[in-house]
Amino acid sequence: MSKVGARRDDTGAWLPAQEPDALRASLEENLRTLGTDRLAAVNLRVHGPDGAPNAPATVDRELFDRQLTTMIKARDEGLIAGIGLSSIGPEHLQIALDRTEIVCVQNAYNLLDRTSQPVLDACLAHGIAFVPFFPLGSAFTPDNPVLGHPAVQREASRLGRTPAQIALAWTLSVAPNVLLIPGTSSVPHLEENTAVADIELDDDTRRELDDAVVSD
Repeated sequence: MSKVGARRDDTGAWLPAQEPDALRASLEENLRTLGTDRLAAVNLRVHGPDGAPNAPATVDRELFDRQLTTMIKARDEGLIAGIGLSSIGPEHLQIALDRTEIVCVQNAYNLLDRTSQPVLDACLAHGIAFVPFFPLGSAFTPDNPVLGHPAVQREASRLGRTPAQIALAWTLSVAPNVLLIPGTSSVPHLEENTAVADIELDDDTRRELDDAVVSD
């Protein structure tokens, strides 16, 4: 899986690269970098007017249509196998589905931030994989309220698991179309992440986590 719609500046910060020519250039760069002639799935990352990679309040229909045309053309040419979307709202998804098949959506989603719940629900209804990023909370906050949540801490202690495993297990159980891509830095870390599929949360913990405060 790859992603287009942004580029790094000289300081490493993300900048939007949303125009069709920039999307095409990013696709071709990914192909060269990965040494392949076809990418399995590529997500179109939508940026808001302030450049932030989060779902904008309104859809720039003209730009989004041109972006979709670029992605569809790349798929029809065989450069990519499937089109995905990232940082979108429900309207983006509906517009895209009116034009083409969407294989996955990657939006921010975790225990305390469920603002993308309508998008997840729409993906479930259409059989589209939903891939949450920041499933353990944002890496840019000094204190992590997801991993520090009392129910997460308590269940981790009861089961002899890490708070991250509990948070990931909850996220994975939200819906059958949820796929996890947590960062992995070593083989033991990979094994820790894959072990979350075997974790069963007790009913009280599940209810408490389901009722956790949702961020604005």
